[in-house]
Parts: sequence; structure tokens; C-alpha cells
Amino acid sequence: MQSNVRLTPAPMQSDTYTPPPQPAKNENMFRLADALSAFSGSVGNLVGVVGKKSKEELAREEAAFQMHVAGQTMAQTRKEITDGKMMVSADKIQNASNQSYYGTKWAQALAADTDTELETTFDWDKGNPEEFLAKKFQESIEAETNLTDVNARAAAGRAWDSYKNSVLAKQQDYRNKRQVQSTVDTAFGVISDKSNEWIKAGMEPAKFAANLNQMRKELGVKGSLGANEETLDQEYLNAAARMAQTNPEYAVAMVDAEYDGRAGKTSLSSQRAYRDRVLQIKTEAAKAIGLRSDAEQKASIAASADELIAAGKGDQITDVPWFNHKGEQENESGETIKKQAYQRYLIKSRDTAAKDKETGDQTLARELRTANASGVDHPAIKAEVGGIFTAASVDMTQDPQAMDRVMKKIKTAQWLYNNSKNTYMAYTKEEDRDFMESFILAKNDMPGKDGRQMSDQAALEFAIRTSQPVQVDGLNFTKAQNDAIDASVKTLGRAPGWLWGENDAEPANAAAAQQRVASMAKRFVRGGWNADKAIEAAKDYVKRTSTTYNGVLLETGSMVIPDNFKQSMDTIISDFVKENPQVLPTHDISAGDISIIPIGDINRSNGRFMLVSKEDGKIIPLMDDSGQPHFVTLDRVREVSKIADTEETANAANHVTLQGVARARGLVSASDGRFVDPKTREYYDITIPEAGGAPVVKKSGQRAKAAAVPYDHRPANAGLDIGSLVKPPQTKPKPHGLGPKPTKPQYEDNGFMPPLSPRASN
Repeated sequence: MQSNVRLTPAPMQSDTYTPPPQPAKNENMFRLADALSAFSGSVGNLVGVVGKKSKEELAREEAAFQMHVAGQTMAQTRKEITDGKMMVSADKIQNASNQSYYGTKWAQALAADTDTELETTFDWDKGNPEEFLAKKFQESIEAETNLTDVNARAAAGRAWDSYKNSVLAKQQDYRNKRQVQSTVDTAFGVISDKSNEWIKAGMEPAKFAANLNQMRKELGVKGSLGANEETLDQEYLNAAARMAQTNPEYAVAMVDAEYDGRAGKTSLSSQRAYRDRVLQIKTEAAKAIGLRSDAEQKASIAASADELIAAGKGDQITDVPWFNHKGEQENESGETIKKQAYQRYLIKSRDTAAKDKETGDQTLARELRTANASGVDHPAIKAEVGGIFTAASVDMTQDPQAMDRVMKKIKTAQWLYNNSKNTYMAYTKEEDRDFMESFILAKNDMPGKDGRQMSDQAALEFAIRTSQPVQVDGLNFTKAQNDAIDASVKTLGRAPGWLWGENDAEPANAAAAQQRVASMAKRFVRGGWNADKAIEAAKDYVKRTSTTYNGVLLETGSMVIPDNFKQSMDTIISDFVKENPQVLPTHDISAGDISIIPIGDINRSNGRFMLVSKEDGKIIPLMDDSGQPHFVTLDRVREVSKIADTEETANAANHVTLQGVARARGLVSASDGRFVDPKTREYYDITIPEAGGAPVVKKSGQRAKAAAVPYDHRPANAGLDIGSLVKPPQTKPKPHGLGPKPTKPQYEDNGFMPPLSPRASN
């Protein structure tokens, strides 16, 4: 038997075992787990990664992350965590590394904030720092909803534990820093409080600085506070820097004042270590002093303007050149100065009104007089009377609030017209004035048969309809009516006194006025008026709202001219004729033939007029004796107007005073104009030394030969009276009553609804 022969047992008939079949291999769960591991590292730990990234891909991903975080500040990294915008990786190892980095950075940022809290607000005497830090971390990590990864939280915990141990090991350092900060805060507080107290008391800067340096002994190491010299120097510099802009002289005195230092006499400005800070303080102080000087110059200009405005002499305000602290010349515009001064006047006006117990209308009238005398607009009044036509609509009459707003505008416009027609003309547009005319006509000239006045709502409807452009053969207006009105208006220019009331002659530039008359008349006819009555009303309206002088229609735009414009121009032309005696004989004219025309756009030329003569129906520039044209500025007109107003006001005041004194003493005006006692027939002299002043009454020592005839009962031609010596105030004729006149149209609706009103259909 050979030794290398392997013995194999022969199979037996009883061996029936065979291996069981193997199940089919399914790797779907492995693939799913691997895919999910890209979103969550915890899922990836369940199974092995089927497809790993190459080393090169992982290296590139790691480099991208490191470059990203290296370019961030701690605050940016913390914001990225809070916003949930952290970089993640599909590789679980790389992602764990990223999350650990974010966790560490989050804890470091929290530690920086906590450090500040420990050094400033934490109570080291009573507080437990370990409990404080543990609670701080727990509350903060729970509030950070985006820092949920276990790797990030673990890293944050480790970093915070290290920080906590370092804090506990340096408790005394924190206490010392807190004590130093408390000392610093106390020193600054004491210096600041004393500085404010002494500056407010008006202490001189030099004495102020010396007193502050005396406080160093109390604040220093040998004093009660115990601050070292460097700490005090820093707080003195801080205080000086704080006041450099508000109290510059005191700041400069602080840094230059000497005090006793460790090495002897010194000052903050003499120490090299503080040179840059001192230079900064002095630079700010110099700038503040310069700006204050500029402000003082501007305040002086404004104060002078305020005085002129309050005195009604704002027209004297002109451009003011001045030099700023840099030596550069600047120029304050006269118009700007004037407008700003008037705005301040309006602010103070409320106090004036309260002091003088003015009514609302009295306050507005005073403010408007001041504005007109100064050549500025009253902004509130101008805004209120503007846009009446635009604001009004038929639908508006059904809206009570809109109706109230428009009626307020209308009432203000009526008030303005009654107080100053020329201001009304300047503040309103033609369409607004047309609307106002229609409204006023409806209220005053269109009563019902029972005499009642038309309601505001009905008058508004009438004004709205008659203010719209007229279409021939349109609503209630035919071509025949249109042609008849045009023909009638063409003859108005030569009608005696039709518009200007002078010379019975048509002015050379009357066409514009005639066109306005025709336009208004057509609108009134469409509103239901007779053509003749409509032309008459339109003519009166155009006359009232036109500015003319000696037969020339003046386009004054938005420029406010004095209400006594004609009298003022008469005075100016009279002076011109006296100064140029050859003008009248050379041109063979009288002073009444001299008129004016605006130069270009009166609003842009600031109100300049040229003298002209009206020769043979033509307007010709008028030359003075030297052969040069003569110009008149609106400022000159206002100046003359103001003089005339002052004289008229004084005369009116004197007249009232004289009559009041005479009445109180039982005196009457005799036929010779003197005051006399009707019982004793003694003459009295009543004089007023100063306009608006107290009268002086003296017996003249003379007696009337006959019984005195009281002034109020004398015949019209009885002779001189006091009115010829002192001009009485001019009174305007009172408007007619609101009842119907025989010539006025009357309506069956009692005046509450105009014809063709949508509400009149029933």
C-alpha cells in the first residue's frame, strides 16, 4: 500500500444530503442607505458606502470649505449658522469636520459676547460665574435652531467648556478689569458733570480748565477714587473731545492747561503720547468755532430781516455778501432772506394774535398786509385760494366733505378779494376767478321770486356749468346767440367809461379784455341769463379783475402790486415831469397821456415798467430830457405806496381822534371849520403832535360872533370843515342787499336750483 494514496470512502446508498439553494442577492437597500447618507451622516453609519469619492474630489471639497471660512469674520460665520446656510458635504467624514468647525466658531462668538458682559454688567460680588456660564450656554444652544448636528453640538460643548474653565481660572482678572472700568466710568462722569456745571454757569475757559486740573488730586491714586495718572489723562482727553464741537474754547483750554504730573508741570498738549489726539481735538474745535462764526453772521442777517419784516419794510431787504470762516465770500439772496424771515414772522404770528386777542380774520389781514408790504406771498392764503376750479365738480356736491373744502376755498377767496383785489389777482388763475365770478353772481344776482338767496350747492352747480368752455350749438347756447354777443362786445371798447372810465377812448391793447367779456357773457347765457344782462355782468367782472393805468391794460401775472397802485404811479409820474420839464412840450402831451407797460415777463423782470405816451392811439416809449427811456421798478412803486398808506393811516387816525375828543368835550365843528363850544361859543384848538398820539386841547381865547352851527347840520356848501384839514377815511359803497332787483332774473325754484340743474327735473 502506497503511503501517498488518498483514501476516499465510497458512497453509500443511504447518503441523501444536498446543500440548500442560496437566495437571490438584492442590493436595493444598500443603494438607498448610501443615497440617504448624503443628507444625513447618521443614516450613512448604518451601512458601508457603496461608492466613495476619490481622494482628489475630497481634497478639492476640503479646500473649497477652508477658503470659504477663511474669508469670513466671526460675525459672518455666526450669521451663516443662524440663517441655516452652512456648507455641507456628501462625504460623512468631511461633513462631520465642517459641522465641528461651525460648532467651535459658534461657541467662540458666544464667548466674545459673554466676555463683554462679564467685564461690564455681571455682578462678581454676588454672582456665581460657573452657574452663569452653564446657563448661558444651555439657553443659547437651544435657541440656535440651525445648529442641530451632533458633531457641531459636540464641538460647541468642548469649546465652551474650555472657555468656562479659562474664565474660572481668571476670576480675579475679570474683577480687576471691572474695578478699573468702574473707576474709569466714575472719573469720566465726575469730569463731565463738573464741566457741564461750570460751562452752564458761564465760567471763563482758563479758570474752568484750572479747576478741572485741581480735581486730579481727588481723582488720582492719592485721592478717594484712586485712578492712576494715565487713566485720568485719557478721561480728560475724552471729555475734551466730547465738548470740542459744542464748547470748543473750553476743550482747547483743557488740553493746554498745566497741571502737576509725576514729572512736574505738564499739560496734555505738551506730551508726545497724546499729540495726535490733541491735534484731533483742536482741529474739531477750530472747525466748530468757524462754523459758529458763520452761524452768527447768518443769524445777524436773519435778525435784521426779521426787524424789517415786522416793521412792514421787507421790501428793503437785499442781497447780503459776507465772508465765511475760510475767508471765502458768500452771498445770501435777498429773496431767500425775505421768504425765510416771513416764515419766521408767521410762526411768531400766533403769539401776536393771542397777545392782541385778534380774531382769525384780523390775524390773516395783518399777515397779508405784512406780506404785501414786503413783496412776498402769504403761503397759506395762496394755497387756499388756488385750484378752486379744479377742485369743484358736479359729483362733489354729493360729498359733504369735498363740498366743505371747496366752500372754504371760496370763502377765503371772497375775503381776499375784499381785502386786496390785486393780491387776489396775483394768487389766483383766470379759471379760478371765472369760477368765483359765476358763484358770486349766482348767490347775489339770481334770487328766487320770494327773494331767497340761492343755496351754496346750487350756486356751485351754476358756477361749474358756466365755467366750462362754451360750444356753439351746444347745451342751451346757439350760434345766433354767439354771433350777437361777439357783435355787441366789439363796440364796447369805445363805449364811454366801459372799462377804464377815461377819455371815452378804446385803449390800444383792449382786445384781450374784450375777448374775456365775450367769453364770460357766453357762459352766463348758457347758464340761463339774458344776453344783454350777461354782457353787462361780464363787463363789470372784467373791469373789477383788470389792472389798468391811464388807459393801458397791464398784465401783472402773479406779481402782487399795491392796492393804491394808481395813486402811487401818479406821484411817480408827477415827479418825473418835474425832473424832466421838456418832456410834455416836446411830445405835446399832458401828464394824463403818460402811462406804463411792463418790461417782458413782469415776474422774471422782478416788476419793471417803462414809461410810455399815448399819441394818436399808439403806445410810444417816452424819453426823458437826456433822450433815454425811463423805467420804474415795482419796488419804487411799493415805496411810494407805503408813504401814501402811512399818510392816509395817520390822517384817518387823526380824524378819528379829533372827532372823538370834540365829542367828549361837547364841541362841534363850526362853519369856519374850527371847533367851538356851542354853549359858550369859545373856540378850541385841538392838535395831535404825533400820529396816533394823545391830542392836546387848548382854548384859543376867541369866541364865535354867532351861534355855532354844528357840522352835521350845515348845508353841503357851508364852507370849510375839519374834513378838509384832515382827510377822513375813505369808505367803500355798501353792496346792494340780497333781495331781488327788478332787472335781475327770477326763477320759479325760489333761487335754490338754477335752470337745467340735474336736480331740477322734478
